[in-house]
Amino acid sequence: MRIFTLFLTVILMVTSCRKFEEEKVVARAEPFVPKNLYPIERLPAYINRVAVMPCYYPDPDSTLLSFADDVFFQELSQERIFETVSIEPSFLKRAYGEARMSSSSTLPEGFLKAIEANTMANAILFVDLSSYKPYKPMSLSVRAKLVDIKSGEFHWAIDETFDTGHANVIVGASIFQEKEQVRALSQKTSGSVIQSPRSFTKYIASTVFSTLPMR
Repeated sequence: MRIFTLFLTVILMVTSCRKFEEEKVVARAEPFVPKNLYPIERLPAYINRVAVMPCYYPDPDSTLLSFADDVFFQELSQERIFETVSIEPSFLKRAYGEARMSSSSTLPEGFLKAIEANTMANAILFVDLSSYKPYKPMSLSVRAKLVDIKSGEFHWAIDETFDTGHANVIVGASIFQEKEQVRALSQKTSGSVIQSPRSFTKYIASTVFSTLPMR
């Protein structure tokens, strides 16, 4: 019994020391700032309505897609840079046989013209998701592009991985959580951001869209 007690004490001490060291690393870290992006200085004046594609993820049955569309659309709308209109997966499925399309795939012929006619949008936003880990340490990679419907040119693009195994992501998520609690937008934002896949995705979407160029 004494040996077991001693062993348990050692384990607790090692765990406490490790946690203390992790907390010191986080305390010294700066919040995560996306760097792998292509922004222009300002959006053209005519970009006032953006069609938002449903999020693409390689596994169409992933639980990530049960909330990602809503989260990314809501966070984009909160930026209030332009009007947003959602393109539903059901529409894409009926029209093109695919509910979700990657920004890197070949688009169907006349696709952008069809989106323009159906939404009256000037640009279209693609959001590709990958490397999703819903358990600790959570992570998610996002590649997003804002494309001019008429010219096909990029007005903004970003490609980043958010990993809670990195201290700066934890700091950024904590700051986001504090702001969300102050705003009291929804019960869904309660709890730890780095323990809830939906809340973590909400932090990611907010951080990603904070890099959009202004007018």
